[in-house]
Amino acid sequence: MEMKKLIATVVTAGVVVVGTAGAASAASGSTPAAKSAHARIAGHHGLRRRALRAGAKVAASTIGIEVKTLVSEVRSGKTVAEVAQSHNVDPQKVIDAVVTAANQKIDQLVADGKLSAERAATLKSKLVERVTKLVNHTPHRAR
Repeated sequence: MEMKKLIATVVTAGVVVVGTAGAASAASGSTPAAKSAHARIAGHHGLRRRALRAGAKVAASTIGIEVKTLVSEVRSGKTVAEVAQSHNVDPQKVIDAVVTAANQKIDQLVADGKLSAERAATLKSKLVERVTKLVNHTPHRAR
């Protein structure tokens, strides 16, 4: 579970925003809008799973390994940065790739009208710091 949280958070800035923004803007109560908000919140689990897979693909591709290898190494207690270094890849390269992918996703969400430009700017302003922190994060429990 810790691996899922790590990689999902690394890449999901743009992806998670869609469901969060939609749920936050929905009305409360038992109106159809509220039911829709509950459905979107329940759908976050699937959204996070897709984001996890996308994040793992970006990180693994940048490192030059398979996703299963990355997951296995992080579950054993390594950080994504340590995995990158063990494969002779600068962790900053992984951070840059993840940030670039997330920025592209955020831009696409804005273009599709699913995210406001203001919210996109806020997300982008925090992205580098958050991705850097998470790439260097050591899981609390190794599996």
